Amino acid sequence: MKRILWILTGIMTLAACDTGDGKQMQTIDFGELAPQQLRDGFLLLQATASSELPVAFTSWDTTIAVIENDRALFRQTGAVNIIAYQPGNDLFHEAPHIARQLIIRDWDPDKKTQTIDFELPGEWKLSRDGTAVKLSATASSGLPVSYVLTSITYGFISDRPPFYLYLYHAGENGVSGENAYNAQLSVIASQIGNDEYNPADNVRRTIRVIGDVFH
Repeated sequence: MKRILWILTGIMTLAACDTGDGKQMQTIDFGELAPQQLRDGFLLLQATASSELPVAFTSWDTTIAVIENDRALFRQTGAVNIIAYQPGNDLFHEAPHIARQLIIRDWDPDKKTQTIDFELPGEWKLSRDGTAVKLSATASSGLPVSYVLTSITYGFISDRPPFYLYLYHAGENGVSGENAYNAQLSVIASQIGNDEYNPADNVRRTIRVIGDVFH
């Protein structure tokens, strides 16, 4: 039922976005969410609107996570969709809502621990280094590592190995202005564990991308 209501809400939102009233369209940059551990208590949520208006969040299932300002507070293990929204104002239409799944896992004292080894270059110059950054994190357990990009504006990560961070053209996907040539991108590596291993602590790495063209 929640999914049906959300689809209907989205249809009404799109219908309301008639530019005949002089308002501008806006979009939300809300990246994928890495798996979290219940013992950590909360996740700081980060999203931006192209209008520069503040973005708010809501949870589809408050038995799993509740929203307090810009934090998702964990109540129990499970999977829940977190919604980012911006209702607009006199100058901007409401932005299309963005939903991201948040997975919360528990810690089992009877399982083994594992860690992730993950490094990225501190700086990536497009004209010299190319437009695809290879991601090669490893888990001490030998289990496969997954990745999320915290911003969807500047690029995307391939969905199967070998994993690469692919960068957009300047002018593509709304990438423009000064930030198109000097962007700070964060990639999070995670490993969710199995019957033998607990989830690893997520590892975040930031790369500064410099250049005058994007892939």
